[in-house]
Amino acid sequence: MKKILIPALCVLALSACTSTQKYTINGTVEGETEGTVHLVKFQNRQADTLASAPIQDGKFKLEGSVQEVSDAYLTVDGKRGRTPLIIENTTFTATLNPADNSQSKVEGTANQKVINDYLVISNDLMKKQSELYKEYTVAMQNQDQEKANEIRNQFEAYEKEAEAQEADLIKNNADSFVSAFIIASKMGGMEFDQLKEMYGNLGENAKNSLYGKKIAERIAKLEAVAIGQTAPNFTLNTPEGNPLSLADIKGKVKIIDFWASWCNPCRQANPEVVEIYKEYHPKGLEILGVSLDNNQEAWVKAIEDDGLTWNHVSDLKGWENAAAQLYGVNSIPHLLVLDENNQIVARNLHGQELKDKIAEMLK
Repeated sequence: MKKILIPALCVLALSACTSTQKYTINGTVEGETEGTVHLVKFQNRQADTLASAPIQDGKFKLEGSVQEVSDAYLTVDGKRGRTPLIIENTTFTATLNPADNSQSKVEGTANQKVINDYLVISNDLMKKQSELYKEYTVAMQNQDQEKANEIRNQFEAYEKEAEAQEADLIKNNADSFVSAFIIASKMGGMEFDQLKEMYGNLGENAKNSLYGKKIAERIAKLEAVAIGQTAPNFTLNTPEGNPLSLADIKGKVKIIDFWASWCNPCRQANPEVVEIYKEYHPKGLEILGVSLDNNQEAWVKAIEDDGLTWNHVSDLKGWENAAAQLYGVNSIPHLLVLDENNQIVARNLHGQELKDKIAEMLK
């Protein structure tokens, strides 16, 4: 099932103090004789321009200093695409190709080499999947379900292949700050066991970097809501403005369903949850819907339109929803199954798996 993921890539900074005083990026821009090149990094989910320089005769030079090694990117004013780099106080060479950003490249450090290797894997996957998507569209137009299923399987095979290549890259550079960065950029979609295993394979320098510390914080949060743990209590308001706690929900089996009106995968999953609730609510199933909406009207309308007749709460703070933060929710739909004592027994089950689990618990 597709999920809506919280934006997370390229928002962290590597923690390594630098020994020199400034960085220099000597670059060329293919096909451009004028314009402006920007060096940009993300801080607190907002773009911060570190430096800018004019393009003169197809060349540019950026200079400045950073207090720590950071993820950043180069972009040409008015052009699509951006070229990632790990900025630190040293000298880089850059070749930018606004017409085909996959041909752009930055060189200069060991960290940059690891990022470049990672980009090769990512760009290759995107190219393959883009080609498959065109074939998939044709298959669906021709109502060729067999071909469409074949393409979906190939799509997933390419993803697994890329994941294996990424795992090898991290393994071979276990103590690299960049390995911690790669894991941190993807950890929003990882389950507890997977993230803990990947973190355990990092070297001490990587673990002690800011990226490593962010991963450790995420692991601690997920461990608190792992299967077997007692679900932390929380209190949010119902659509009517009344406070309702998880502890107020009484049932032999309980589901916490994190969702939002604007989340298409959530809305697509709602009919199956409605059917499960109709069948098992008389036998002791209760559901608490936790919305990551920030619009009261849209939230209430979605509840009514989808026929979600169970309890609902929200603080209308979107991804900053207090319960979502408590449970480490970085993607929706996100569903937890609890027993009558609020012990977490399963998470992110769907369809027949969810139905079978509930039936088993209600025997």
